[in-house]
Amino acid sequence: MSMTLYVILSLSDVPNTNDLNDLAKQLNTPVYYVKNVELKNHTGFLPVKLKTEDSGVETYISSYSEFTDYFPNFDSSLYKKPVVITFRWGGDLNEMAIALNSAYLLGYEKQSAVFEPQSGIFLTNEQVKEGAVALLGNGI
Repeated sequence: MSMTLYVILSLSDVPNTNDLNDLAKQLNTPVYYVKNVELKNHTGFLPVKLKTEDSGVETYISSYSEFTDYFPNFDSSLYKKPVVITFRWGGDLNEMAIALNSAYLLGYEKQSAVFEPQSGIFLTNEQVKEGAVALLGNGI
């Protein structure tokens, strides 16, 4: 079963993996991304270490305009050139933890929105962080 998490933010706020690694270290988040990947241009599997284990998550970026039918009531006017970063994983809980931590890092001190389509709800960045922490606290 495939799971998905969407992060909406301005194109100018999309970092590269070096920036994510710096932020992850600053926030003591247990993820380390392969170096020098521009998420603005990346499509497919993104290698990431979770704690000390090799893992990763499928990562895609799309223009928000491709999702307007999916988010019909979402106000994207707060975003300059809004984009959607999609994280997709199978049943692997490590990949889920990476997706949650990545969504948290992307939204940290940025205007962003995280949509969890399995529940059909938008999450605050604090809720995303709590989910990541809870998942890791359960033995991952």
